[in-house]
Amino acid sequence: MFILKILITLLIVFLPFGEILRFNLGNNIFLKPLDLISVLLFFWTIIVYLKNKPFRKSLRWFYFFFPLVGLVSLLINSYWLRPNELLASFFYLLRWVSYLSIFFAVIRFEEKFKEKITNFLVVDGLILLLVGYVQFFFYPNLKNLYYLGWDEHLYRMFSSFLDPNFIGTFFVLYFIFIAGLLFQKKRKIEKKTLYFYIFTSILTVIAIFLTYSRSALLMLIVSGITFFLLLQKRKFIFYLLGALVVFVIIISPYFYIENLDLLRVNSSISRFNSANNAIKIIATDPLIGVGFDSYRYAQLRHNLIKIDPRFPSHSASGDDTSLLFVLATTGIIGLASYLYLWFRLVKKAKSNYKKNIFSLIFISSIAGLFVNSLFINSLFYPEIMFWLWLMVALMM
Repeated sequence: MFILKILITLLIVFLPFGEILRFNLGNNIFLKPLDLISVLLFFWTIIVYLKNKPFRKSLRWFYFFFPLVGLVSLLINSYWLRPNELLASFFYLLRWVSYLSIFFAVIRFEEKFKEKITNFLVVDGLILLLVGYVQFFFYPNLKNLYYLGWDEHLYRMFSSFLDPNFIGTFFVLYFIFIAGLLFQKKRKIEKKTLYFYIFTSILTVIAIFLTYSRSALLMLIVSGITFFLLLQKRKFIFYLLGALVVFVIIISPYFYIENLDLLRVNSSISRFNSANNAIKIIATDPLIGVGFDSYRYAQLRHNLIKIDPRFPSHSASGDDTSLLFVLATTGIIGLASYLYLWFRLVKKAKSNYKKNIFSLIFISSIAGLFVNSLFINSLFYPEIMFWLWLMVALMM
């Protein structure tokens, strides 16, 4: 258990580094400390569970069905994949299972250590906010990193994630998390701590606005409304929507700048083309898919994309819509198992959200995240997966 705690702590420490610490191993395999530590956690978790037979038997089958389908789909499609492509695809599957192991590790911790995790997550979010604000004012674009596959993102906050859409998604999750702690503790804590949570919440909402990410704004609306409805604090919904309206009015004169235009068309066309590619791949094998995650190689096989080694792409390994990505790589069987997993978790959270603030946080987060994932592949973004499985574990 001590080693599990060390590994979880290291994961929390490295979360704010985002994409800054990222190493190219070749063959389109990028390794981050978060990935490496989660894999170590996965193998150590297996050892711990092998020693605890009663607890092992209590685990539900639906946690493992989706990765099992992913493995089977990959093996079935191995005949057309080169050995290096098969290995790279398997590593993506290993990564997903490794982040799942975060849940299995944390649910075994005592409440005192879970409280420490909560405090550490507050600090992580603050660091990402601080980096985001510093970046927004002093490093307003990524033009000098275009050769590494990053978009320019001019005048937008992208923090250490180097992407305004994904950092915007994370900030919404963080806002719901902080709001949950605020309403849970507002009658039990000192005024200065109360003011800290309020100030952090405001700072986070402003940061979401400064990403100019439509998917993040939409997620904020859905998650925020869900959160305040479940909490029966309806007046805060009007505060949130009012802040959004004021923001749109303030920035509307700058809509002539492509990156700041909330009605921009180019990114919408790009997402439409991405979805169209996914539908073509789904049509090739709708039952079991092309293998998790051989999506990049399936696109190359069907001449849907062209890879320029001078300008690597970070998006070719997945579709902009998470559920289309699941359907394309694992088929109808994989999509059904994936949705059933989240259905069971939401059902569990719904049964005790009035008593457990983390259940309320999880329901609100997942409601907005599924809407968000219609536009970006947020359900499979490492830092998002890490955060989600922590929330699931804390609510247990």
